[in-house]
Amino acid sequence: MQFQPFNYTVDMPALNQVVSDLNFAVRGWITAQKNSKLENPRLYNQDRFICALGVIDRPDVQRAFPDQSVLGFHKYLSVDEAPALSETRIEFLLDQQAYSFPITINFSYDQAEKIKTFREQKQAKLEKIRATLRCSVCGNEALQELIESLNCAKCGSNFGINQRNYNFLTQDLKLQNGVEATESVSANSYDETAQKLIERFPDGLILDNGSGLRNVYYSNVINLEIVDYTTTDVLGVGESLPFKSNVFDAVFSLAVLEHVKNPFECANEIARVLKPGGVLYAAVPFLQPFHGYPNHYYNMTSSGLKNLFSQTLEIVEYGVPQSGVPIWSLSWFLNSYLAGLPLEVAEQFKNMKVSELATMPPPYLATDFVTKLSPKVNEELACVNFLIATKPTLTPNQL
Repeated sequence: MQFQPFNYTVDMPALNQVVSDLNFAVRGWITAQKNSKLENPRLYNQDRFICALGVIDRPDVQRAFPDQSVLGFHKYLSVDEAPALSETRIEFLLDQQAYSFPITINFSYDQAEKIKTFREQKQAKLEKIRATLRCSVCGNEALQELIESLNCAKCGSNFGINQRNYNFLTQDLKLQNGVEATESVSANSYDETAQKLIERFPDGLILDNGSGLRNVYYSNVINLEIVDYTTTDVLGVGESLPFKSNVFDAVFSLAVLEHVKNPFECANEIARVLKPGGVLYAAVPFLQPFHGYPNHYYNMTSSGLKNLFSQTLEIVEYGVPQSGVPIWSLSWFLNSYLAGLPLEVAEQFKNMKVSELATMPPPYLATDFVTKLSPKVNEELACVNFLIATKPTLTPNQL
């Protein structure tokens, strides 16, 4: 038997797991001798490349194997891509030499039917969306439909059309609004409030403004995103929505506005596209660590969130959802803090009492669990951020 210079585990999908959702995750890790270079994980099938896998940190694995090199990998895939995934392997480079191992993906018996249904739902929804669209650059509502694009006769902009979505994400809009390519994946389920609104408007239209990747594909929910996920219906930015005014019965903005470069512009656009009497459901983090997608600009207090919409909408209710009660902040903070410490310091920190941590910080400022926290986690969990800036010197022509 040939020596294998690495070990691996596939966490997801589990060995006996049957994939039945619209999307599923491939996730796991690889270890090798310390100082080995592990890189470029990818899926392939019968020597045919399928897709690259995202590289992720795995502090849990690093703690378990402190004397080894660790590579974590993660990727969301859709059942629409599933036919290519029989007899699949994960390939990677170890010190520039290619190795691989098998991954078992078991699909439900009705996988083919699910793919067919999803594609039919997609086409029906794209046809439904067409009447709501307008130019995302100048706001012109008269768009000319060509073979593979929509053309704005007023400003000359062209927007893509394909079997997956409408693309209103122009290069200028990307630059203006800080949109960057990202390997990060947002994939959350709807909570009870969102579900009730979906059920309330079965024949209406709901805009999920920054939807992420959705496991359930609803015929009455339009998924707008900056990322071309399988479930994305329209590519665009919240600051310049490509929809006519007064067309949506409800709008969702769930864990999105913190990632928006211009949240007041986004709030005004949400109010514009809502029908009179339409409902906004917005949720924004307050005490959450920095989490780029790829950028993270503004957390909000309850007052800040109300201030975004108080000039354009009537605020009916506000509060803290179950997904946002303070224990989530505490757990996230502590786990991130531990992940940013050297292993031996992390173990010492875990044994401290809550009563010790609840004292004022000055006595701790010179301790290892403060001074040895990684720069990445210092930024992620910072109590205060600062900047120093200078105003550019005027040139003679500007005086």
